[in-house]
Amino acid sequence: MIDAWRNAAVLGGITGVLLVLAQIGRARNWLPACFIAGVGVAIYLGALAPSWALSSLLADAPWLGACLLALWAANAESGWLRVRSWPAVVLATALFGDRFVALGLAAAEPDPARRARLVVAASGASLIGLTSGAAPLVLGWGGPEAVGIGVLLAGVGFAGGGGAPEWRAPNLKLAGTAALVPLLGAGIVWLAILGGALELVATGLEHVPLLAMARGDLLVFGSAVFAGAVGDEGVFALVVREVQLRGLSLRGDTLPMALRAGLAVGGGLPLLLLTRSRLRVGLPLWLLQIGLVTTWLWLR
Repeated sequence: MIDAWRNAAVLGGITGVLLVLAQIGRARNWLPACFIAGVGVAIYLGALAPSWALSSLLADAPWLGACLLALWAANAESGWLRVRSWPAVVLATALFGDRFVALGLAAAEPDPARRARLVVAASGASLIGLTSGAAPLVLGWGGPEAVGIGVLLAGVGFAGGGGAPEWRAPNLKLAGTAALVPLLGAGIVWLAILGGALELVATGLEHVPLLAMARGDLLVFGSAVFAGAVGDEGVFALVVREVQLRGLSLRGDTLPMALRAGLAVGGGLPLLLLTRSRLRVGLPLWLLQIGLVTTWLWLR
């Protein structure tokens, strides 16, 4: 029992560090080496035997979700469409994704204050469609209710003006590099599975409604916002999906909705930083989005 707790704590901690590194541009170069080091730790702890390491990686890692994320990330990073008007931002986000739109704004919108508003709008609109954000892509569409809150959150970042969409040739080099992160993310999640950390998280989340009464969804939402803000939203979504598979009571509607919304809204902060938007404008709007979702969950 002590070894099981130790393995869960150590490999879970390594997973957390890797999830944060996956969000930081230059630190991503260290991901492969850090992942290999994590595999070495798993072997040292006895959580993984070298003889079945490869078969376990192929069978147990969430490759399907990772491949979907890889295609989505490659499309986002390629930068083949740049939009500058608020309606176009919301529509393009609903069709393609918030990161897709935000990276286009980083190149097409010269005003950092207006860019901040539109990036916040894209982050909110990521709840609208199935492919509008990394979290919905992995965790599934939230239904009409999520569309409603997504439109409301997109309205927080409303900005007038802007030109017509601008088409560009896709940058295949950037697309290929971006696709590697979700694929490495599958290996990162696999490390957490090996240590049993996801089983512990699933058990803890199943007890949240009992410990926090009817406000457990707010606690889960806050945790998901933090995760989306400090780590890679897509890889965290893979973690959440694996946690849901291990907790029967997490396959309903309330907690998954709080997780999906938290990751999507939390992911707005890294987008503001990535696009070098004016934080003095974007940060209050991002906090307002958090407040609106909190109120929605409270009244839900």
